Amino acid sequence: MPEPSEANPRDSVFTTIVWDQGSHLADFGPQLKRMEQHARRLRISWPEDMGQDFATVWKKSVMHQDSSHPCTPLGLIRVELTRTGDLSIEARTFDLRNEGVEAITLPAPRWSPKINGTKHGDWQPYREASRIADSKGADLALLVHDFAVVDADRATPVVFDEDGTAWFAEISEGGVSSITAEALAPMLESEGIPVHRGRLNERLIARALEVVALGSGIGASRIESIDGEAVGEQRGFTEKCQTLLTQHYENDNAWSHVGA
Repeated sequence: MPEPSEANPRDSVFTTIVWDQGSHLADFGPQLKRMEQHARRLRISWPEDMGQDFATVWKKSVMHQDSSHPCTPLGLIRVELTRTGDLSIEARTFDLRNEGVEAITLPAPRWSPKINGTKHGDWQPYREASRIADSKGADLALLVHDFAVVDADRATPVVFDEDGTAWFAEISEGGVSSITAEALAPMLESEGIPVHRGRLNERLIARALEVVALGSGIGASRIESIDGEAVGEQRGFTEKCQTLLTQHYENDNAWSHVGA
C-alpha cells in the first residue's frame, strides 16, 4: 500500500471568519486582504473578482436563513482556496469562547520564512497540537520556538505584563497575524493600555498578570494555567478584552452582508 503523500503548504490558503449564522460575516474585508497576502506568499493565484467568486460559492455551500441575532458572533466560516483555483466555504460552530482555558506548551512547527506565519495547506501540525492538548485534558497548545511562545494552535496569545502593557509575539517569530488581535490592539491603546510586540519568553509569562488567547473562534479566553502551573491572578484585562471585542462586534461597520 503506498505511503500517503505529505501535505504541501503551497497547496492551499485559508482563513476562518466570525459568522452570525445568517448572512453577515465580521471583518470580511480584512480577512480577505490577509488571505490574499498569504496566497501571494504561497504563490497561489488570487481570483480577479474574489467577491463574486465568494458570493457564488456561498450560495451553494451555506444554508440561507435570517439570524435571530444578526451581527452577533454565533459561528465560523472557513474559506479555502487551492492552488488549482478551487474555492470552498464551510460553516463551523464554536468549540469554546470567552472561557477560562488550560494550556500546554509544544514545539512550534516550522517551515521556510515565506511559509511561516501564513494559513497554508500543511496545517496538520496545528491540528495535531490541538489533538495532543485535548488528549492531555487541556484546551489549548501554546507553540514555542527558541524558548519563546510564538503562536497557539487556534489563537494568538497576548501577555498582560505587570507594568500594565500588553505584549504580542513579533510576526517575524513565525506566528500567524491575527485579525482579532489587529482589531483589538487600537482599542486597548485607546483605553490607555500600551501594546507592544516582542519575545514572549518564559520570564515575561512568569511575571504576567494575565495571559489571554485571542481568536475568531475562541474570542478572548483567559489562560488559567500552562503545563499545570497557574498563570496570573487577575481577570480585569481579560474582561476588558471581552468588553472591547463585544463593542467591536456591536458596530455595524464590522460586518458585511454576504447573503442572497
